[in-house]
Amino acid sequence: MRRPLSPTLAKLAEKEVNETPDRIQQDIIILRVWIRQQQHLRARTDVDFLIAFLRRCRYSLEETKRRIDRYFTHYNLFPEIMNNRCVTQRLLDINRLGVCLYPDMPKGDSRTAILIARFGHFDPNLYMLREIYHFSSMAMEVIALENDYASLAGICEIIDLEGVNSDKMRRFDRVLFRKWWNWLYNCSPLKVKEMYIINMPKDIQGTVMFLYNVLSMQVNYPIRVLKNSEELIEHIGKDSLPEEYGGTNGHMGECMAYMEDLLNSYRGYFEQDCNYGTIEELRHGEIATYEAEFGASGSFRRLNWD
Repeated sequence: MRRPLSPTLAKLAEKEVNETPDRIQQDIIILRVWIRQQQHLRARTDVDFLIAFLRRCRYSLEETKRRIDRYFTHYNLFPEIMNNRCVTQRLLDINRLGVCLYPDMPKGDSRTAILIARFGHFDPNLYMLREIYHFSSMAMEVIALENDYASLAGICEIIDLEGVNSDKMRRFDRVLFRKWWNWLYNCSPLKVKEMYIINMPKDIQGTVMFLYNVLSMQVNYPIRVLKNSEELIEHIGKDSLPEEYGGTNGHMGECMAYMEDLLNSYRGYFEQDCNYGTIEELRHGEIATYEAEFGASGSFRRLNWD
């Protein structure tokens, strides 16, 4: 049974994603029938999962079908991230690093949910970037299912570059980043509505600003570069940020504990992940290939910035 929305969230649902209670069940039935009719597609059909994708696509059934297909196609195209998604001790250790934080939303607030990415808080000698993205894909899926503010109002992503130095940038895997960006933009059940980059060290400004200029042309949401958390508060306000960033929305330790509890509660959910994906030989029409999605040798047709 889908949890009921508060009056505030119900208004937000209708305004932001065209969600009305009388059409949800009908749309779920249509999607379930369509999924069964796709010989190549092995997709989840539970209510919360389908609603998350309907919300991401503002209840356009055709766009929802395309996004679901792309999502499960990436089990084959992006195995570094989408394969072996199990809740392990190493995954929980990555969560405890605080690389990706999801603060709770204040009650009654219609702002976007917050994601704080802190790539300076993991040691590349101990953890690979693909492991961070692997964790992020699981965390974002859980948030899409559990956090109605996130699935309705979208995500405000804060990229905190404190601790990222030139050595880490030299080890930055551009091909993996392009694939992650493609997944985030074209497959993820969560929509990024705005992005802020803060605490940029001087020795990586050139590289980061180059990326900023390229990405700004590729997305339909604002990307802003700010000096520090003080400037961030001027844009977002204190009520959505954790106390370590000058806000009043709990501590980062609470964010990590919240995500660990969620991941542990979804162990069974992710254990079923091996049942899903696509069998491209059974797809009618053109088969989805790595080259078609990312370009020859992973050059990625949409972000040609080598």
